[in-house]
Amino acid sequence: MEAPPGIAWTAGVVAFIAAVPLWRFTTHAITIAHEGGHVLFGLLMGRGITKVTVTGGGGGSTGFRAGGWLAIMVSFLAGYLGPSIFGFAGAWMLVHDVAPRAVLLMSLALMALLLVMVRNFFGFIAVPLTAAVLWLVAMRAEPGAQLVFAYIWVWFLLMGGVRQIPELYRHWLGDGEPDTKVLSQQTGLSTAFYVAFFWLGSMGALVWGGALMLRYTG
Repeated sequence: MEAPPGIAWTAGVVAFIAAVPLWRFTTHAITIAHEGGHVLFGLLMGRGITKVTVTGGGGGSTGFRAGGWLAIMVSFLAGYLGPSIFGFAGAWMLVHDVAPRAVLLMSLALMALLLVMVRNFFGFIAVPLTAAVLWLVAMRAEPGAQLVFAYIWVWFLLMGGVRQIPELYRHWLGDGEPDTKVLSQQTGLSTAFYVAFFWLGSMGALVWGGALMLRYTG
């Protein structure tokens, strides 16, 4: 389905409202994508997953079984970069004429995988509710509505990937942040390096992915 002119700009504005002014209410969706990044890339690297939690304050965690150095690095890098990776992949698919329903169903498949591993009460609420919204749009909405929602969802993942970095910075200034600590221990580089790395990576995905959508749809 051909995207109408202006859809990328309009969807971007809506996603910005969701990712910035309404962050308090939408942060859990980005937490799900964050933990989903840990889970997906951890499994791809052969690491077993013991549990996933999504907490009411917008936090979360993923428990791993032991793994080699490369598996540890990839699985921990994929957390804060997860929303940006998924958002960029979605942007690439949309501008290359992949059906919006397929983009949404891929997100839904990841949430189904995540739900099997969730081990706390709030996670059992947040993950199914988010998945239900995606399912309703992907399976019940008209093609035009699917297209608009897919663009908003992809923009939201890209913007949310950047929006979570101030939260990372705040935790890093406080008691420290687990992902950056593990990465620092594995490489000898400072935790500050990984805070900057995550910020640059998420910003790069937002700029590149956003440019793709704006260039092809305007």
